[in-house]
Amino acid sequence: MKAAYAAVIGACRKHGKITGMGGVYDEQNAPVYIGMGARLVLSGSDHALLMGALKARTGFLRSIKV
Repeated sequence: MKAAYAAVIGACRKHGKITGMGGVYDEQNAPVYIGMGARLVLSGSDHALLMGALKARTGFLRSIKV
C-alpha cells in the first residue's frame, strides 16, 4: 500500500496535483501518508466522529455519582 501511495504521490507532484487520501483514520498510519505528501485528507467518517462523541458523552454521564 505504501509503495502504491508513493507512486501516486510522485505522479501528482510531477504534474502539479494535490494528493488526496481517505480511509486511514488512525493516529499511527495517517502521519505516515501525510509525511509522504498526502495533502487532502479525509480525517474520519460522520459515523465514526459521531460515535466517538457519543461514547465520550456517555462516559461522562455514567461517571456522575448520584
